[in-house]
Amino acid sequence: MKGRTATQRTTPSLTALLAVFYGCGFLAGFNENLVNMALVAIMGDFAVDAVTAQWLVTGYMIAVTVVVTCMAYLYRRVPMRPLFFAASALSIAGSLGGLVAPNFAVLMGARLVQAVGTGVFIPLMMNVIVDKVPHENMGTYLAVGSSMITLGPATAPIVTGFLVSDLGWRSVFFVPLAAALVLLALGAVVVRDDRPAARTPFDVVSALLVALGVTLLSVGLSEISQRPIAGLGYLAAAALALAAFALRSRRRAQPLVSLEPLSRRSFWPAAVIVVVTMMTYFSLSVMAPLYFEEAAGLAASVAGVLMVAPVLANATASVLSGRVLDRRGEWPLLPAGLGIAALGLAATIAGSLMGLVAVVAIGIFFGYLGTGMVLSPAQTAGLRRLPDVLDSHGVTLMSMAVQLAACLGPATYVGIMSTAAARAAAAGAVAASAAATGFAWAMAAALIVALAGLACAALYARRMAKESLSS
Repeated sequence: MKGRTATQRTTPSLTALLAVFYGCGFLAGFNENLVNMALVAIMGDFAVDAVTAQWLVTGYMIAVTVVVTCMAYLYRRVPMRPLFFAASALSIAGSLGGLVAPNFAVLMGARLVQAVGTGVFIPLMMNVIVDKVPHENMGTYLAVGSSMITLGPATAPIVTGFLVSDLGWRSVFFVPLAAALVLLALGAVVVRDDRPAARTPFDVVSALLVALGVTLLSVGLSEISQRPIAGLGYLAAAALALAAFALRSRRRAQPLVSLEPLSRRSFWPAAVIVVVTMMTYFSLSVMAPLYFEEAAGLAASVAGVLMVAPVLANATASVLSGRVLDRRGEWPLLPAGLGIAALGLAATIAGSLMGLVAVVAIGIFFGYLGTGMVLSPAQTAGLRRLPDVLDSHGVTLMSMAVQLAACLGPATYVGIMSTAAARAAAAGAVAASAAATGFAWAMAAALIVALAGLACAALYARRMAKESLSS
């Protein structure tokens, strides 16, 4: 059985430790969307174009993905306390750098430092849960962690939108700076080392291959709608780099991250479901505010308020679904969640084409609700069936799935939205109508992916239910 035995209770010290790491998970998610609302102001201050400014977001995600890939090694090699302190110090340094950056290059460097710091937090939180929480309660605890991960990026645009309007773009860095300082102070009290560190070599080549692959993937996805041939070239190169990483990982006795969990029927479908779920979630997080502002003509503050209910629904569904998984298992929870998300996406398509903003808002609500029902149960379903020796590698792969979705979803769907909107405008549609058409096309693509995920979830959940009955 993973973690502690079922007869043991959660001690106050473990509760305090988890509270600190839940806060770290929220901060990591918050930082992903930290500068989204500030990009226009940054472009004006530093005289850079939108493509250059967007690298404050894309570069952050690439750095986080590379760090997440290294976490299986770091968790085995570095004791928890110094790992936590190093991550906190880098997060603080990156936030300070952003606060005082005199030019765009320094701001970009600060974001990368911030990414290296907070990139440790989410897999560290998940590793602690998998290591220390009883098997039968893992769903509940991972659900709370997942709600923190999804609340962070969803809350950031709401908070930072008001900050940018009232205090200027630099003020957004006050939030992660203050939060990291508080977490560092709390962690100094509750984070303790209770496991030996393993002396294993670091595979630099694998880390570089991941960095190259994810960078090329992000560039390719951003280029493919405007320059298809160049975009496909970048994507092909990304596939080669990631394939080389996978081949190297298979051949090494001590890989940077073991891919063995992906050969298990109890794990890889769960990882696929996580990717589909988070592609839907991250895409709605990016495109819903754009729809409300560009197609519906609402103010940014009003768009932010409209996102509050979906965000709360997602977080609530995440926590409740974790409890349901612990008590009843994967069936019918996983397909039900993706079914609700798919219905929500269908409603957004209908509402945007008919010009009914209320229908779109309802669809977004159910999209968030459905994805909240699936993320943590899918992660838990895959992780709790791994042998202990593969726990840290499984956590790394699940974290990589989330980061991959963060790169794939918005880049793909926003590209579709932009291309469709441009075609509608060229055909004579007014700006608002063109934006609504682009949004509908992007949601249609998201719906197709969600339906494929629903089929996968139904097959996987039924198989896991049969295995549980036979064991």
